[in-house]
Amino acid sequence: MMDDTMTDNVFSFKNDEFFGFIHTLVGQQIVDILKFQSITSTQSLIRYPNIFDIFNMKCSEHDFLSIRKTSCLELDDGQFIQEQNKISDDNYMDVDSNLTFDLINKNPLLKNLVLWYQRIGSEGVTNTNKNGGKLTYEFIRLNTPGSLPSLTMLSTLILNSNLKISEAKFRFDQLQKHFKNLNLQYAFGSEDATGVIKKIKYDSITNKFIGFPTPLDHGVPIKEYYHTDSLDTL
Repeated sequence: MMDDTMTDNVFSFKNDEFFGFIHTLVGQQIVDILKFQSITSTQSLIRYPNIFDIFNMKCSEHDFLSIRKTSCLELDDGQFIQEQNKISDDNYMDVDSNLTFDLINKNPLLKNLVLWYQRIGSEGVTNTNKNGGKLTYEFIRLNTPGSLPSLTMLSTLILNSNLKISEAKFRFDQLQKHFKNLNLQYAFGSEDATGVIKKIKYDSITNKFIGFPTPLDHGVPIKEYYHTDSLDTL
């Protein structure tokens, strides 16, 4: 198990000293990815937005193909996704995670603090994107390395947290819980008329068409009504 302490001169590491430090933390595969992109110091790594963006490029160079093969999983459509378990030091992660979980579970105050921080952190990230838009979010992320996740990770976070708005889907239970947390009894809403030009769209996540007048069931719109795989049927 490696030492958790951080050396004072870590931000001045270069070349072999830098690569040795990275190898100790996360293994040789990350070192190979950094070397291929000529990232040879801690300072250059900090300024680099995302070292894994390299896997989105098309390149036939042998070294690149070798790195991508060992670090990514190839999908049926030819795309590559990063495999976390391939680019981490499994032994270190297992031991360190067990020690961390034991420490948190033995301290209720620390456990509550971690849960609170996770909730506040995720809310802050999604609110930044929601209020400022993608351009503002990306500007902040690129100018404050390590402070915000990439847009891909943000999209995954939103999907996993059930924040996606779906047509004709009402979440009154979540609304009631939100009111209770804020100690509110009343709320006022208005019709969403942001779509000036009405058009039919296809939602690939739910595999349905949206934009048609939705039939009512006792006054409540029927969700996912236009769910079909055939344009002729539609």
